[in-house]
Amino acid sequence: MTSATEILHTIQSHGGQLWLVDGERLRYRLPESLRSMVDVLREHKGEIIELLAQRPAMPAGVRLVSWSPEAAPVQLSRCETVTDTEKFIRTTLMQLAARLRGKDWLDGGWGLSGLLARLEACGCHVALDSPREALQ
Repeated sequence: MTSATEILHTIQSHGGQLWLVDGERLRYRLPESLRSMVDVLREHKGEIIELLAQRPAMPAGVRLVSWSPEAAPVQLSRCETVTDTEKFIRTTLMQLAARLRGKDWLDGGWGLSGLLARLEACGCHVALDSPREALQ
């Protein structure tokens, strides 16, 4: 394993998490099976931080499962095409944050499952930390 992308994929595919705090400090949660990767993380810290900094910030209660933005244009429905995938993802994440805070008037009229599906269609797979709470 030499690239930050490979390291990130390995950790996430085994249920681990990597994230940035204040845009510059790397934090992680690793399963027991990957504890030996701490040294690899230290060795490639700069590359990993750079890679994570390119990703959008997640709203409270939402974690990024995988990030592989589709190349534009992305066809969401027969009448809806996304021409700037990353901007669309950031906007949809803001709508999701509003929905989770109960500010339905700011979510663009989309339900929770609709927002999650729109993100997934563009290559941003997320999971809710407390899905039952979010549905109430």
